Amino acid sequence: MKITHLQLNQHLMKNLAPIYLISSDEPLLLQEAVDTIRAAGHKAGFSERVSTTPDAKSDLAKILYTDTHSRSLFASKKIIELNLSHFKLNSTNGKVFEEYANQPLADTLLIISTAKLDARLEKAAWYKAIEKNGILLPIWPITAQQLPQWILLRAKKINLQLTAQAAERLAALVEGNLLAAATEIEKLSLLYPDKTVDPQAIENAVMDNARFDIFNLADSTLQGDLTRSVRILKNLADEGIEPTLILWSLTREIRIIADIKHQLQQGASLSSLFAKARIWEKRQAGFRAFLQRHSMEHCWDLLIHAAKIDRMIKGVETGNVWDELEVFLTHAMTANA
Repeated sequence: MKITHLQLNQHLMKNLAPIYLISSDEPLLLQEAVDTIRAAGHKAGFSERVSTTPDAKSDLAKILYTDTHSRSLFASKKIIELNLSHFKLNSTNGKVFEEYANQPLADTLLIISTAKLDARLEKAAWYKAIEKNGILLPIWPITAQQLPQWILLRAKKINLQLTAQAAERLAALVEGNLLAAATEIEKLSLLYPDKTVDPQAIENAVMDNARFDIFNLADSTLQGDLTRSVRILKNLADEGIEPTLILWSLTREIRIIADIKHQLQQGASLSSLFAKARIWEKRQAGFRAFLQRHSMEHCWDLLIHAAKIDRMIKGVETGNVWDELEVFLTHAMTANA
C-alpha cells in the first residue's frame, strides 16, 4: 500500500504494517517520518530497537538476517531501522527485501529509509512486494509555494502564532531549507511564547544572529574559502553543534552537485537543474564555483570520505571527528575539475 506523508498519522492510528519503505530527498521530513513510525511501534510494545546504516560495500542480506534474528533476552518485539542514505538500491540487492516482504517475521517492525528512488525501481518485484505486504511512503519536497503554509502548520503544532506575512518572510529567508525553517520556528517559540509574530519580529530574530551556523559552513565550502570554513567549523564545535548535522549539511550539497554534474552530461541546462533542485539565485554563484572546481568523480570521493566520518561519529571507526571534518573541508577545496 502506498500512502502520502499527510496520511501517515491516520494510518498508524488504525494499524501497524510489518515493513515501511520511506523515500525522500528531504532529510528532516524523512527522519521525522521514521521517528513517528518508531513511536507508534513503541506504543504497540516494540521495546527493542536496532539501527543500522549500511555503506556501499555492505552485505545487505547479511545485515538484515543478523538484525532480524538476534534477540534481546528482555524484549519480544523488535524495531529494525535500516538507513540506506549511503546505499544505492537496485533490482539485484532489492531482492533481499522482496523475500522478507513476502514472509515478514512476526513481532518485527522493519523501517527502511532512503533517498528518493528512481521511478524505474517502482516496477521492480521487491518494490511491488513491499507495496503489497507493507507501506510505501514517498515524501515529496516542499515547494517554494507550499513552504509558507508548511511553516504555519508547524508553528501551530507548538502553539506559535505567526501571521501569514511572517510565514512568507521566514520562507524567503530560509530559502527552501526545511531544517533551517524548523530551527527558526523552535527559536521563535521561545522568544515569543505569548505573542503573534509579524514580519518585523522575523527580521529581528532571524537576521540578528551573529553566530556561524551549519548553513554558513556549507556556503563557505561551496565558495572555496578554506580559512573561513575552518573558522566556522571551530565555532560550531565550540557551540556544541552535533557533527551529524554539520556532515549532513555538507553532503547534502555535494550530492546535489554530483547529480547536477551527471545531468549536465546528459544535456540538461544548468538553469533548469537549479530550478529543479530549488537552488535559489542567491546561492547559485557558490554552486557554479564548486561545479567548476570539481569533477563528478571527485564529488563521489567526497561522499565516500563523508561516509567514513559518519562511521566515526557512530563509533564504528576510530578517529577524531572534528579533525577529520577539517580534513574533509581541505579535500573539498582541492580543485579536480
